[in-house]
Amino acid sequence: MRSKPQITVRHIGEISIFDITGYFTEDSAEGMNAAYNQSIDSAKILLHFDQQSFITSSGFGVIVKLIWKTRSKGQILRVAHPSDQIRQTFDVIGLSQSMKIFASEETALADF
Repeated sequence: MRSKPQITVRHIGEISIFDITGYFTEDSAEGMNAAYNQSIDSAKILLHFDQQSFITSSGFGVIVKLIWKTRSKGQILRVAHPSDQIRQTFDVIGLSQSMKIFASEETALADF
């Protein structure tokens, strides 16, 4: 059974961290938009994936839209802790060229 996607937001200084769990699809757009609206004034955003998360192709589309939003506002977007499968897909579709991807939250936070 696929776990329902969930996005929660926490803040460390000027960094907004989106904790993402579950099966991330186009249905996750509403949660992503809500998280972004909570973070619209943040200069830096970190997408922190649970190791068990999975992203469908339409879910990657939601992330591409977030990349566009953050770029238009001059925000910095990073990704932390994706599973190997998610990391490989980021590489294959070229998203790893649009934002930095880190193995852990700690290394991503240190890079901001």
